[in-house]
Amino acid sequence: MLDPILALILAFFAGLCVKSVDWIDDDRKGKYIIKWPLAIIYGGLIGFLISQASFSTIFISAMFAQVFARKVDTHTHVLGFAFALLSLFWLGFPGLDATLFMFFALLAFFDELEVYGSMQRFIEYRPFLKLGAFIMVLFGRYDYFLGIMAFDIGYILAEQGLNRFFKNNQK
Repeated sequence: MLDPILALILAFFAGLCVKSVDWIDDDRKGKYIIKWPLAIIYGGLIGFLISQASFSTIFISAMFAQVFARKVDTHTHVLGFAFALLSLFWLGFPGLDATLFMFFALLAFFDELEVYGSMQRFIEYRPFLKLGAFIMVLFGRYDYFLGIMAFDIGYILAEQGLNRFFKNNQK
């Protein structure tokens, strides 16, 4: 089993890379070539975490939900997803609790639904998977919550940092 602190650091960097690729593809129309190595890096990190981390179920569930929600929608995300799968085949799949897998997959799928109106701002922060991970704390499994929060902190910081950097450099 992977050292818990290292697992959280890797989850943070995976979130940073995923959002960077999202941002390049969505906000910059894919014009930066760095997106390709970032997709490979995040795919490898996610595959490694699924194979080795104690909170692997939440990450494989989220990957599964991304596919069914049709969020693997760019060539770079397909590459990242492929590298996650290749990493899993290379390193080995973890044992999964089917109930926990479906619980997290369903919550991750809800986070990906398109919502309009007053709920749109709430859903933007993808609360369902985090809430499910927090519920697991009540059962003594804090690692799920910490793992998804580390990923999301990286994801949010990447978005804020990239937007701030390009806003300041366009003047």
